[in-house]
Amino acid sequence: MLYGYATGIFRARKIERATYESIPFHCLAGGLHPDHDTIANFRKTFLPALQDLFVPLLLYAQELGVLTLGNISLDGTTIHADASKSSAVSDKRLLALDSQRRTEVDTFFALTEHAEQTEMPEGLVIADAIAFRHERLANLAKAKVV
Repeated sequence: MLYGYATGIFRARKIERATYESIPFHCLAGGLHPDHDTIANFRKTFLPALQDLFVPLLLYAQELGVLTLGNISLDGTTIHADASKSSAVSDKRLLALDSQRRTEVDTFFALTEHAEQTEMPEGLVIADAIAFRHERLANLAKAKVV
């Protein structure tokens, strides 16, 4: 069972099948083929002891040089991708964002021209706002190329 966990096989039925199909499982099981119910009952009965044994076993395997420890993830782990639906942008939306950013830049340039005549909103630094919009436009242009 520990070998199954180390190789990513967690389900009792798959461990049972592996004793027939996989040579390492067959050897570790001593040529026997325990039923999946037996494996599940064994896991349920001895799970705390197995958990205490699993980490030292992995560390021992690493010490022998047969295992390199890295990130271990279990089923059910949620990993947010860079290309998720919420961050993906369609070509149509990309063009809309591009025109919106250009409009914002034009607005800020118009504000700088009339800065002496009109009162500016509090906390607005026009140079920073323009730089930010130009950076966004550059990112949009880069996304268009890709």
